[in-house]
Amino acid sequence: MTKEQLHKYVSESTRNESNICQIYAIKEGLDVYDDCWHGFKTLNAMNVNSVTKGIMALLVGIALDKGFIKNVDQKVIDFFLDYIVKRGEKTIYEVTIRHLLTMTAPKKISLSFS
Repeated sequence: MTKEQLHKYVSESTRNESNICQIYAIKEGLDVYDDCWHGFKTLNAMNVNSVTKGIMALLVGIALDKGFIKNVDQKVIDFFLDYIVKRGEKTIYEVTIRHLLTMTAPKKISLSFS
């Protein structure tokens, strides 16, 4: 698909693509695609909502593939060896990469004394 075909497709779309305001792609340090819609310009700041989560998931997949991450159940604290845990910050030890990707929190550990 050419740039012109993609621009026409997004501009004329009646589906969810109507909220696209910009597509910008870089490959090997070079700008390979830059297009804007609805009066937006390349340098405009915009709210990207959940796009960041998708990019992070892709990066985690790459890190898994290259062996930088063992698995998504690895504790996040393992990557911050110099972090000094503050008093009362017990949950931080249980946060995994999976929690970050799914935007969930570790379940609270309930202690029972008998």
